[in-house]
Amino acid sequence: MKRPDIGAARWAISAIFLLNGAGVGLWAAHVPVVQARAGLDTGVLGMLLLTIAAGAMAAMPVAGWLTTHWGTRRTTLWAAFVFAVMTALLIGTSHVVALFVAAFAFGASNGALDVSMNANASEVEIARGTPTMSSFHAFFSLGGLVGAAGGGLIVEHGFGDGRGALAFCVVTIATVLLTAPRVLHTAASGGGGNHFALPRGPALFLGLLALLCMAVEGALVDWSALLMTERTGATPGAAALGYSAFSIAMAACRFAGDRLTVRFGSPTLMVVGGLSMLLGLLVAVASTHHALSAVGFALVGLGAANVVPLIFAAAANIPGMAPGIGVATAATVGYTGLLLGPPVIGWIAAQTNIAVALGLLSLAGVVIAFNARVVRTAGAR
Repeated sequence: MKRPDIGAARWAISAIFLLNGAGVGLWAAHVPVVQARAGLDTGVLGMLLLTIAAGAMAAMPVAGWLTTHWGTRRTTLWAAFVFAVMTALLIGTSHVVALFVAAFAFGASNGALDVSMNANASEVEIARGTPTMSSFHAFFSLGGLVGAAGGGLIVEHGFGDGRGALAFCVVTIATVLLTAPRVLHTAASGGGGNHFALPRGPALFLGLLALLCMAVEGALVDWSALLMTERTGATPGAAALGYSAFSIAMAACRFAGDRLTVRFGSPTLMVVGGLSMLLGLLVAVASTHHALSAVGFALVGLGAANVVPLIFAAAANIPGMAPGIGVATAATVGYTGLLLGPPVIGWIAAQTNIAVALGLLSLAGVVIAFNARVVRTAGAR
């Protein structure tokens, strides 16, 4: 491709990452509204969230297979269209059965989009000849913050009945249509051997490292506020500062991630990231002041920021494996961390306390740092 075309392809797929993050953030802001409107108790709501995760995990291997037969561009665009529609349906639905069907479809479209857009982003990175993956994930993080904040305003102003989500759907589809001609198109690999098999080799190992990082992310979503209230005596408002610090630090560090990768290399960034996660969690659980605990969570965000982007970039470049298949394998294994991390931490906390549970989770940073070289040996295409 000509250099201007590569630049346009980069910003086109960045826009899709941004919209994907915004949709997820929009849904997060509407969860209490949907729960109240449908009359769901906590247990049923938990099952609904589990259904979303199940849909994502079911679709990820399929999306990897589709990228080899349709190409990453076509799979990404179709997944983005379906994701926009399913976001609106999930937020606007009140009947319980329909809600669970929409939840599975929302999760499936989100999982398919996650795999396909990361595979396309890897192709853009290869075409540019310089690390770019972290900036794509930065746009996803930025989209999540924008979607959550915008969703809060939508709910506050009385549009949480689905009208705000419908507007998001229209804007997303229009944006995808405008950016579609600029999304990088490469020939589908097709052929034999490009199918999803049981995770093994470098792809499995990368997926396990992603699992550890995503387990930390998932645990902080559910347990960071509780840690701060129990350990530091923070008010509910002050306790929210912990996850906010984590999210903002992660988004900021991802925008700097590509330059850091060029300067220091992927393995070094993985080592520093793992050690920062370790230090941050230890500070967060040891502190008795909510401000210092929030600083610890910010260190976790700085460390975790570029771990998954580097893993996905390496998975898309495993010799002898199509990019979509590599990303699908690592993403599917890694996604179980988001699913299993919070309940496992909850079980450990029930046997001990939340500080001990999150303190043990800091060992994930040690494992990531110790195995940092895998991003260089696996991503050797």
